[in-house]
Amino acid sequence: MIHRRLVCAVVAASLALTWGCAAQFMQKRELSRPMVSIAMGKIQENDIQGALIELRKAASANPTDPEVFYAYALAYWKSDKPDRAIEYVDKAIEYAPKLEVEHPGLASEAYNLKGSILVTMGRYDEAAAAFKKALSDELYQTPEFTLYNLATLYLRKHDLDAAMDNAQKALEKNSHYAPAWHVLSKIHIARGRPNEAIDSLKHAILEFPGYVEARWDLAGLYLQMGARELAREQLTDIVQLDPGGTYGTMAAERLKGL
Repeated sequence: MIHRRLVCAVVAASLALTWGCAAQFMQKRELSRPMVSIAMGKIQENDIQGALIELRKAASANPTDPEVFYAYALAYWKSDKPDRAIEYVDKAIEYAPKLEVEHPGLASEAYNLKGSILVTMGRYDEAAAAFKKALSDELYQTPEFTLYNLATLYLRKHDLDAAMDNAQKALEKNSHYAPAWHVLSKIHIARGRPNEAIDSLKHAILEFPGYVEARWDLAGLYLQMGARELAREQLTDIVQLDPGGTYGTMAAERLKGL
């Protein structure tokens, strides 16, 4: 009887400590969350220094907030510092369980980011492993992103069967995801199937009419097939959609020769 009471007391104390730590974390989270939000906005604006200032404040307020480390990883990746980015994305993965309820699938998002960083470092096998790890969590809300990344990676490695499989899986998860249609077109081109590639590019543009890269590829295919007027239509749209931009400038130059 005494032994049973001791066990119950230990369990109760352990639960109280766990709940106390969780409550303390969420209190700190109220401080770090808005700072992370500001930092992410600055990253999107390419104000990396401003983002890092916000993230230092966030990390000081809440040293185990996984979103802080995810944002750090993104900032350092954009700063062309992949080694530091990997260091921080691993911390995001480590602390991700703290936000299982508030942000389910965060670990998968971090693994997807890690895979993307590893691709830029030329570490393709490690990247593929990270992407597959991202897909292992059923709570991951955007698996099509990772499946697209895997398709792109396998296409780069000239494994067309694996590339096709992952592109199709991405579209099964979200048939409206335009980049998956785009990478599918590149796989068809690699397989010598220009008509299928054109169909895939039309799907990409249907889902995202402002997709100038897909329109550029479609114009190129039309030119290869001798469909000059169809190519002209796409190039004209690109100039209108991307005035002064990279694709808009290239399209304007190509139109001069038609």
